Amino acid sequence: MAIATGIAAAVGLLVTLPASAQIIDDIEVRTHEGVAEVRLLFSMPVRYVKHFPAEKGQLIKLYLQILSLDGQTEVEFQEYKRAPTTALTPSFKVMYSTVRNCLAVRDPLCLDIQFDKPVRFRVRQGEDGRSILLHVLPDTDSRQPTPRKR
Repeated sequence: MAIATGIAAAVGLLVTLPASAQIIDDIEVRTHEGVAEVRLLFSMPVRYVKHFPAEKGQLIKLYLQILSLDGQTEVEFQEYKRAPTTALTPSFKVMYSTVRNCLAVRDPLCLDIQFDKPVRFRVRQGEDGRSILLHVLPDTDSRQPTPRKR
């Protein structure tokens, strides 16, 4: 029974949407005044649900809901995309899944954003309804000694 479950899970990992129906259209990284803005652009409207951890981590779990499948048949799939890097962001990749058990909502979309090292961040829904913004903030590590004034 465990072998059948493992095979079913492996087959589920291999099922993907056609290239023309990718969920993430693009990943943009821009910098402004010491803050990197990672913009995840989706091919369909999405709604932000929640994320974890709250503000600092190496692995960010982002939970969304797909608002429109535009008549597409619902297919469970998992994929990943490498993202561009800047001087303000360590390299990272985005893995995403529509597997039903990733979130208890209709048409779930669950993302794992894996950085090479922990980052401080903020997450918010984009104004266009088809993007999520992840702001990577400068690290203010309180363990580092502050310079002495003379």
